Amino acid sequence: MQSHHYRLLYSVLGVLTTALWLWFIHQLSDTPLYQTSGLLWWLLFSLQLFGVGIALAALVPIDGAVFLGLRKEGKTQDPFIVRGVYRYIRHPMYTGTMLILLAMPEQTVNGLNLAVMVCIYFIVGSKFEEKRMLLEHPDYKKYQDEVPAFIPNMMR
Repeated sequence: MQSHHYRLLYSVLGVLTTALWLWFIHQLSDTPLYQTSGLLWWLLFSLQLFGVGIALAALVPIDGAVFLGLRKEGKTQDPFIVRGVYRYIRHPMYTGTMLILLAMPEQTVNGLNLAVMVCIYFIVGSKFEEKRMLLEHPDYKKYQDEVPAFIPNMMR
């Protein structure tokens, strides 16, 4: 199977299994953990908006067709991008999504379990992704040494 077809299959299966998982989670009984209000609600909501901004900024320098596996780019499976938000953080999509999930102004037991599991998945998955990037792009090691994985370095 060609690498861009593999990426397309991965994207489709990822969306389908995530949708199935979310449907299953919502079928379970749940218990509220907390509900914020006032200044704390606005602070958490602002963090979520910041997460949306980071995740959207991650899409700007990416060719969506290559990212989804609809088109192949060059010899490698994954492009090595160091423009835009990628100058400050190696995994902005993961970081943005984790901020959205962890800064929920209202949280339930199932919601927190889901958020923690997604965060663990992203952290573990990033390790595999980085091993692949090191094999495909020799310059990635220098980038990895200079740019933090999840918490932006705004002093750069």
